Amino acid sequence: MKAIKIINIFKAKENIPFMTCLITSMEENEKGINLTLENGENICIKDYGYYFLSEADGDLDREQMVNSYRRLISELGQMSEETITSLMP
Repeated sequence: MKAIKIINIFKAKENIPFMTCLITSMEENEKGINLTLENGENICIKDYGYYFLSEADGDLDREQMVNSYRRLISELGQMSEETITSLMP
């Protein structure tokens, strides 16, 4: 089983992430951050201020981590957890 990570990417001088996603790997280089998403797609983020990365070892840990991030984003964005859940794939 691959370790699942959640990455929050922030713009400079902002406290709310502009992107939060489940990834299986990441690589940071001079061009930006290359991410491999959980579904196998690859993306590159170029303009960001900083990021926060957390990792889960198993499915239970993954579900707890996803729920924690739903609550965190709900608090930061002042949206309900139901709204956050509806926005997630």
